[in-house]
Amino acid sequence: MEDNQNMDDIEQNFLTQFSSMVTTDKDDLVKQFQSIGENLNYSTATFFLDMNNWNLQAAVGCYFDFMAFPRHPSMKFLNDLTVGKDEKVTPNTSFKQTWLLQNNGDISWPDGTYLQNETEEKKYVMPSLSPNDTTIITIDQISPVNVGPFITRWCLYASNGTQFGETITSNIDVCHSGTLAITQQMSQLQPMASSDIEIFDSLSATNQVCSIYNEGKAGLLFLFWVFTYRRAG
Repeated sequence: MEDNQNMDDIEQNFLTQFSSMVTTDKDDLVKQFQSIGENLNYSTATFFLDMNNWNLQAAVGCYFDFMAFPRHPSMKFLNDLTVGKDEKVTPNTSFKQTWLLQNNGDISWPDGTYLQNETEEKKYVMPSLSPNDTTIITIDQISPVNVGPFITRWCLYASNGTQFGETITSNIDVCHSGTLAITQQMSQLQPMASSDIEIFDSLSATNQVCSIYNEGKAGLLFLFWVFTYRRAG
């Protein structure tokens, strides 16, 4: 209650101060607007002034109204990056899902934010993401033993358990001919295969150098034999 009263007093003081200022220069108006707070940048000042037709007193009042309004964190689901997405999965099988998320709000995600399934206790701790930034999260899933649709819903929660942002709905078909797990296993083997090829190429190059060295060594021995034979003759 006291904080709201202090905010009202500060706002009234600024409004009284700015009501006596008469200027039409936009740069001066921006500087005067920025004087009401240390963290006010040029873009913010321009936004509120332009929204109020460059009326300084109205812009200041609008800004304080905005700051007094409680703001909450937000999240937007951008894309499904799951390897083998849209493929079906076999029953009782482990697989992974990867999602691209964005903080589409105007405040950072609070410390301790976590992602959780509506029906499970396992939590995935999320970073304190700044506004407009994105993050990639990979979760572990196990398909049910019965065939049919496997639907799970995931939400972000603040450390106090308050839910925010969009709900992520996953819908995967479970059937005996599913290939999702195999696709993901094969994708993990590809980097290993590339590494094996590099090792093979390295060994081939080493063998080639050794072969050249041995051939050169044999040639030197032959020349030494010829030179020694001629001297003896």
